[in-house]
Amino acid sequence: MPRQTTQLPLRPAGPQAAKKPCVFFTQGRCRNGSTCSFFHDPVLAKLAWAGSTSTADRDDKAPTSKITCHFYLKGACLKGDTCSFAHPESHRPPPVVDTKESLTDDTVGPEKDEPEDRPDDWMRQLGGAVIQFGHGAAVLKASLQSDFSAVRISQLPETSTLGQIFQALRQLGFAVSPDEIRFVPSPDPTHRIADVRVEDPAFARRLMSAVEDCRRSLGNDIKVIQINAPMPGGSGMHRVECKKVLCSWYRPFKTVWLNFTSHGLAETICQKYTSGRYKVLNMTVTSHAPKKSKAWTTVMLTEVPAEATEDDVTKSIPANMSPRNVETGTPSFRYNADVANAFVKSKLIEVGPLEWWEDAVFGGKRAKVKARFQDDGDAAKAASMLNGWELPFQKKGKLTVQAIYSARFKVQERIYQAIKPIIKEQSPMWQAKKVYLAAYEPAKFSSSRALKFEGEDNKAVAEAKRTLEQILEGRLATDKGKPIWSPAFTVNGEVFQKIKELEQLLGIVVIRNKKLSRVYLFGSEDKCKEAEPELAEIAQQDSSTANIIKLDASQFAWALRGGFKSIAEILGRKATLNVVSEPKQIVVTGSAEDIMLAMDMVKAQDEFTESSTAKPSMTEDCSICWMEPENPLTTPCNHTYCTDCFESLCTSATSCNKTNFILQCEGSSSKCQQPLSLNFLQDHLSSQLFEDMLQASFKSYVSHRPDALRHCPTPDCGQIYRAGTGTFTCPNCLTPVCTTCFVSHQGMTCADHKFVSSGGDIALKEAKQRLGIKDCPKCKTAMEKTDGCDHMTCGGCGTHICWNCLKTFGTGADCYAHMNRAHGGIGIDVRF
Repeated sequence: MPRQTTQLPLRPAGPQAAKKPCVFFTQGRCRNGSTCSFFHDPVLAKLAWAGSTSTADRDDKAPTSKITCHFYLKGACLKGDTCSFAHPESHRPPPVVDTKESLTDDTVGPEKDEPEDRPDDWMRQLGGAVIQFGHGAAVLKASLQSDFSAVRISQLPETSTLGQIFQALRQLGFAVSPDEIRFVPSPDPTHRIADVRVEDPAFARRLMSAVEDCRRSLGNDIKVIQINAPMPGGSGMHRVECKKVLCSWYRPFKTVWLNFTSHGLAETICQKYTSGRYKVLNMTVTSHAPKKSKAWTTVMLTEVPAEATEDDVTKSIPANMSPRNVETGTPSFRYNADVANAFVKSKLIEVGPLEWWEDAVFGGKRAKVKARFQDDGDAAKAASMLNGWELPFQKKGKLTVQAIYSARFKVQERIYQAIKPIIKEQSPMWQAKKVYLAAYEPAKFSSSRALKFEGEDNKAVAEAKRTLEQILEGRLATDKGKPIWSPAFTVNGEVFQKIKELEQLLGIVVIRNKKLSRVYLFGSEDKCKEAEPELAEIAQQDSSTANIIKLDASQFAWALRGGFKSIAEILGRKATLNVVSEPKQIVVTGSAEDIMLAMDMVKAQDEFTESSTAKPSMTEDCSICWMEPENPLTTPCNHTYCTDCFESLCTSATSCNKTNFILQCEGSSSKCQQPLSLNFLQDHLSSQLFEDMLQASFKSYVSHRPDALRHCPTPDCGQIYRAGTGTFTCPNCLTPVCTTCFVSHQGMTCADHKFVSSGGDIALKEAKQRLGIKDCPKCKTAMEKTDGCDHMTCGGCGTHICWNCLKTFGTGADCYAHMNRAHGGIGIDVRF
């Protein structure tokens, strides 16, 4: 698209153009007001105030001495007795334990106490669109790139904030969200660049027009150009994301001198500190070799926490070895922890909206912050923009920002326990590449466990992800190179019980993929190899076949009244009732006699009393097969399923072609129809099956809306576009597509393409050739020569044409010269 340039009403003036923010303003106590020579950033002040105390304790008129200092409760208040907040002795915190100093060693890698296994946002990038899913895996909204527009604002002053840009856009009448504004790296350190992306295809054009109208009266250098709108990020399992950042900066320290009368005791104490056995506030400090003087021997300790008192130092040494005297130096610098947190958080928010944030932890030599962005890729941008940023609260201090890549999985707990030894074998190889795996405990009532990789190298994380995916695929059970399968494997009958016994005997998990007629084994390689001949023997011994008895409405009603229970009492687990299929079915896996018996009972439809056949209990029997559930799970609406039956329900949903895809509970004889929440589905399905289900819902959504959404015509491309929006150029295969007639006909109108594709142009060409009609080479106007020479003048564009070879010329003289030279004449016996 053409790049337009204009200006925005954003111009700092006077003292507000200062480079550094006012620290006192962020604390709410600057006395200079508008005359202050430092910048008053309202966003930074708001963040600092928000982090200083709880909402319940906040009172502008109350003295702060009544409010407990929450940094004191963490053991991290740097002000000591000079702090304006209360330090109650009864709440003196225990010292913070931190045995690791390196930022990488201490923080890279998922930790089980941080909110890593967070709720999903249920957004996925599919077909070039961002899809929002709801309960039952139904598609709530599809956002395409054509639905967004964006602008880039450049030449911003170095002190520009999101709040200023937000207010400037509001003044122009654009009610954008602060989350839609973000800063991007600028090649010029004296200026900043911000991008604004809005889900409105006309936003950029309207903003350019509004700014252009008032451009002449503004008189500033800030520029605005329209750019291609980037797509918002989605989430999901089995993909490498870059959302998390680790930020750190050095804490203030001080020097302490320990004076001893005994040189030998001083050497002993020095060795204890050097070895790490003695610590100050549970932190390792640096101990220097003792130096003798006339009065005593002195041990100098450096990198002592600034908040440590003489008491804290002497407590680190046994009482019988205490120094004669302790001297403490001044801290390397002083700063307000609230302001530090607020500053770092405000810088991250400038890059993109945050999903969560953790205040700085002050246990080690560096203050450490963890945060996660909402959009994928923002963490890498933050590291590029902010790593090495000068800290306003620390002289010559620099902010360190690391981007962390991650990949998440969901796996059934029983499968995880089977493959756990394999994962332990792989872990040292992953850790050698600084990739770490965390396995989170299953949530309450969940049968799945969340796994997550984290690391600083995206390639290493991606490689570890591929290895784990191969492990989670399982081992295909084969016999003599052919997959092992039997029709009896499809039901939870006698054969299934033999499989369960084999699982318990070998300590493996056997998964039957009924859709593919495959068996997959999970466990150690030796145990899986041992299981294959046993499974092959089970399959060979069973000569039964699976037969389906389709039920009409009256037969299904009879089955619900007790008919199926009567069949099950005779055949046991050889018979199952499928209430999900259309029409409803009874599946019998057994001998020919078993099948005939079941068919005869269905045809007879004998009635049964309550005493002879118990009515099924929907809260005890599986809602799909109507048998006692294997590995049962219960839905929030209190209906029970076998784990395999529930997975089969979800698998069948991925292959159905519903107009409105929504996965519903089939309890109470398919009368419940309560949409199953995405949280419940994710907790009880493997991550692969869950993502396949979302993909199936997306495909159904697109296929049933041909007037609104279409697929790119290139085979296997997969991109979608919105109908009726002009020409769509596929970003994947670069094929231009007309969104009106849904085909690629570059350089032709829809009518021309229809005419050509229908074969009308061939008939026209034949007619023209037969009648001696030719088209002008330039404007395609049809021409017919009735008599005269071969020089023709087009009636449409006036071009001079040689009728013989259809070459064009600017003048008639040039055309005649050509005919005489090339054709030996002008088409008649007279030479011109």
